[in-house]
Amino acid sequence: MSIILVLAGIALVALAFADLVNTLVTTSTSSWRWWPSHIVGYKAFSLVRSMAHRLPEESKLRERLLSVFAPVLVLLLLMVWISQQILGFALIWHGVGDVSGVDSFFESIYYSGVVFFTVGFGEVLPTTTGLRIGALAEAGLGVITTALVIGYLPSLYSAYSARETKLITLDDGSDDRITPTNLVMAWAPDADPQRVNAQFADWEQWVAGILETHSTLPLLQLFRSHDRRQNWVTALGLLSDAALHAQIIVGCTGKTESYWFLRRSITLFEAMTEGADLQAYQPDQATTSQVEDGERMFRELYDTLETHGFELIPFDEAVIRGMAFRNRYAPQMEFLIDFLLCPRGFWSTDLQLGLDD
Repeated sequence: MSIILVLAGIALVALAFADLVNTLVTTSTSSWRWWPSHIVGYKAFSLVRSMAHRLPEESKLRERLLSVFAPVLVLLLLMVWISQQILGFALIWHGVGDVSGVDSFFESIYYSGVVFFTVGFGEVLPTTTGLRIGALAEAGLGVITTALVIGYLPSLYSAYSARETKLITLDDGSDDRITPTNLVMAWAPDADPQRVNAQFADWEQWVAGILETHSTLPLLQLFRSHDRRQNWVTALGLLSDAALHAQIIVGCTGKTESYWFLRRSITLFEAMTEGADLQAYQPDQATTSQVEDGERMFRELYDTLETHGFELIPFDEAVIRGMAFRNRYAPQMEFLIDFLLCPRGFWSTDLQLGLDD
């Protein structure tokens, strides 16, 4: 018996199964960077992202490449977990010996695969009680691995559907790119702040749902929205900016629904960028021209909201409040948009009703 091979095999099996449980079962996953799933997922996404980054932003091939990555990654991770366990048990069988019909390491791998998948050809047999118990353990892990993945998929796609279905209702009534200002005005055509508050109370539940599901099912972050013009990360940024608008409207300021929405969205942005290098996205890195453009845009949105009929807090106070909120989530938002190659804009569903004819 080779103790080194047996211990190496046990360690490999234990690591694979722990990684499997951490990814598919636990509600609070570990972010340890040496998990096999983390290494494979990061390397694979880096490769796909590099390829997609070279394609034009409006290219359908680019979006298609990014869209198929996450589903393929699920299958790739399943193959990694299975391969690790088969290889680990092969090391154990080869280290222990005494398996009838196994004379080489390749045959140990073959035997391990037959046991793991419960094929049971019978030409290779364990000859001792300990080996038979080990074979049952490997077969059990094979069944558990398959069951966990099968059980994981409905939860994954149910959470994905809940995330995407709500996006269809994000609409300002136009066929153009939705801006936070137009969205707020569309929600309250009569400039009633209570109607704006009601919208953010509803969208807060959407953000809370994403925070819960994307924490327990981290792979969801890599699943693209079904419509490339309605990306969920962009939508989160759009809604956060709209909530910032609401915070300068009298009747929406303070700890109203838009405030609680911003708290949830900031928490979500921080959770999705935990451990990321955000240095390049910090406000103090902005150029003078970018700062001036930001001030000009804030002045324009302020005047637009006021012209629409909203009663606003004083402009100087609005600038301070707006910048204080936006600096809490803007670096994380910009990082996610760049890292996930999200479109910089959100469009409503392309539907012409002919109401103006």
